[in-house]
Amino acid sequence: MLYKSIVYKEIILIIVSIILLNSIIPAIASKDINGFDKGPSYKPVVPLKKVAFVDFDENSYLDDYAYLACVPTTVFYDGNANLFSYPLLFYQDSYPVKEDKERSLNARQGLDYFMEDWMSYCNDKLDGMTLINVPRDKVKQWPSRNIVEIKS
Repeated sequence: MLYKSIVYKEIILIIVSIILLNSIIPAIASKDINGFDKGPSYKPVVPLKKVAFVDFDENSYLDDYAYLACVPTTVFYDGNANLFSYPLLFYQDSYPVKEDKERSLNARQGLDYFMEDWMSYCNDKLDGMTLINVPRDKVKQWPSRNIVEIKS
């Protein structure tokens, strides 16, 4: 009986030691980790008050190529010290939800939430908007000084 009591105490001591070491070792190791001092980018990023929309088409690759072709215009380096960037988004009309499990398929809900935040950052007026295969009347709720439409 005495032997079992000693074994139980040793097992408890080992378990407590493991738990304590698991919380102390990462704290000691974290001193050697260097994080980003400017965020995830290698240069400071200057956000522009613009947005680019590419119409989403699930039956074609044209929208994917248009999206990729638009990346150099939405993120670029000025040659000195800054990256300039603005959102590049797939535009999708509201998805008709028939069942509750289909709510995650409605990408338009996320787009509306993002644009609400982005418009707030831009003081409710964009300096520019690029529309690739997106009709102008579908984005009229987001006012912009300059709208460029590209149709293919």
